[in-house]
Amino acid sequence: MRDLFGNEIYQKTVRINIYADEVYGKECPYSKNIWHYIGIIIENLESPLIDDIVSKRFMDNFDQDSPYYHKNNKIVHWSEIRTADAKNICKRWFEYILDPNKSRKTFYSCILGLNDSNLNKDEFDTEDDFNSKYNRFFRSTVLYAIKTFFNGKQVNVENIYHEEGQQHYNNYFPWYTIYKLKQEENIQFNCDEITFLPKDHKIDRRSNIIQLCDTILGVSTSIIHGIEKSKASKYREELADQYCDMFRKIIDNPRNKNSQYEYYNRIIINFFPKEITAPDDIRRNMHQFYSCRPLFYIEQNSGQLRFEF
Repeated sequence: MRDLFGNEIYQKTVRINIYADEVYGKECPYSKNIWHYIGIIIENLESPLIDDIVSKRFMDNFDQDSPYYHKNNKIVHWSEIRTADAKNICKRWFEYILDPNKSRKTFYSCILGLNDSNLNKDEFDTEDDFNSKYNRFFRSTVLYAIKTFFNGKQVNVENIYHEEGQQHYNNYFPWYTIYKLKQEENIQFNCDEITFLPKDHKIDRRSNIIQLCDTILGVSTSIIHGIEKSKASKYREELADQYCDMFRKIIDNPRNKNSQYEYYNRIIINFFPKEITAPDDIRRNMHQFYSCRPLFYIEQNSGQLRFEF
């Protein structure tokens, strides 16, 4: 690329890590359709997210003889948040994300919700249905996020990390996503396969962001699908209340550059498809992507009338 005077323009390369997780088999309380969700967090290595997330986990107290260190050293998994200690770690993470002055340069996330009931079955491998769908849409989610967050810049992907799960054992997923995306302009991969991480951050420090990805997906799907009330649900309800206002504004105004919350092109939530797909719709019909959904958690707590779409 050259300027008007013929001088070559050198663009600074953005180096990133990508962290990913999924939620699958969530039933819509309105339509009874089945939904799967893909969530990714992108870490710009110029402003590493992991350092801040670990700092917030321990409140900068790394004294292993302190009782607070052990309270803050617990695995945080959304569906298993049943103690005040786990809730408080997650609450600090959400406070950090919700404050754009702290997280504007460090935190990028993209969630794609897939309405499995609307996907054309002929488009996928019937013998490995979920992984066939996941492989294709995971690749699309990564590509869309990179192009949205770093539009026009040269991006070097150092690593893609994914929580250990069934994708680990798929013949294609660990390498095929990267193989296909290497063909894209302005994106270079310095890895050949996806690295799978355990949930436990005590085994691998990078799992702190895997846990963060799990909680972001967990709170988001809980706001959409609701939370089943129980004695153990009170902590997740508190976290959903904390996250709900920002979440609602993003899906209501995804293209609002002047949003006071300053999350534009940094936190993305999309859904696909609007209608039952025909063959090749996935490749050709961008109008099938949308951002507005009824939020059952809000209805649960306010009794407001739901809107139709």
